[in-house]
Amino acid sequence: MENEEKVLNPAESLRIIRETIDVAKKGVQENGFHFLLWGWLVVIAGLSEYYLRQMHRGLEPSMVWMIMPVIGVPTAFIYEWRRDKKQQGQNIVREWYGMLWLAFGISLILAIALTVRAHVSPIPVILILAAFATFMSGILLRFKALVFGAIVLWAGAAICMVVPIGEHALVQAGATVLGYLVPGYMLNQKARSRHV
Repeated sequence: MENEEKVLNPAESLRIIRETIDVAKKGVQENGFHFLLWGWLVVIAGLSEYYLRQMHRGLEPSMVWMIMPVIGVPTAFIYEWRRDKKQQGQNIVREWYGMLWLAFGISLILAIALTVRAHVSPIPVILILAAFATFMSGILLRFKALVFGAIVLWAGAAICMVVPIGEHALVQAGATVLGYLVPGYMLNQKARSRHV
């Protein structure tokens, strides 16, 4: 007996790919943890920098940003390590999602280094990169609140072009509330309702 391989037409191929992605996507249980963690850290650091700039206390206001990775990076790694231990296997969408945010992190480090070296505010560039990663997350997860959040972050970057540099941290904090925290809490609520 000869094994006959069925030749798929393009429409059938696309349907199978779509179904495979939909099945894989169900395995991505995003609960908004990272949006909430990094959102709160950015808001606190941004408001702290703005406050220190207004007080003129002799401290370098931008130094508050150094605390953020010290708290955020270990917390994020521990959270992911625990989550990986609980989940059975990987899926393609979760891998894409992870690679997207890894690429964001690498781009963020380089962008901050380049803007600081050039003596320009890194905040508009950070907002643009965060908007792109948030937008792609919204597309991958099919979660419109993240797409809206990305638009808010892009708007924040545009606002930075017309406000004084001393107010960039305040703009970033405000954009992060709407761009990260609101979608993060919505994702968290959605995850909780799945487990009820």
